[in-house]
Amino acid sequence: MRRVETDDGYVPMTENQLKVYVLREAYAKGWLVYHVVQAAHAHRGGGSGYPDLTLARDGSVMWFELKQEKASPTAEQWLWYEALGRHAWHLIRPSDWYSGRVAELLA
Repeated sequence: MRRVETDDGYVPMTENQLKVYVLREAYAKGWLVYHVVQAAHAHRGGGSGYPDLTLARDGSVMWFELKQEKASPTAEQWLWYEALGRHAWHLIRPSDWYSGRVAELLA
């Protein structure tokens, strides 16, 4: 069951919890996943701002940037958004998990 609600709306979810749920769903749907772990040296050509997840399956590629509900992408993350293509770069928030949007993207 994806939808969990309280009187105020959805149960809060950390970015790490969101990542676990998205990875579990992606693997179950047959996606190959590359997960970027930002390192201290990222600013030296290590891909600062690169999306959190790269997903590939059957000739299709998507990039997911995972964020808390009200967090905004950085300037570097927006540069990647423009470079990778708006159709394949997705900003994923906990509400996207609860609404079923993530499942639709990974179907």
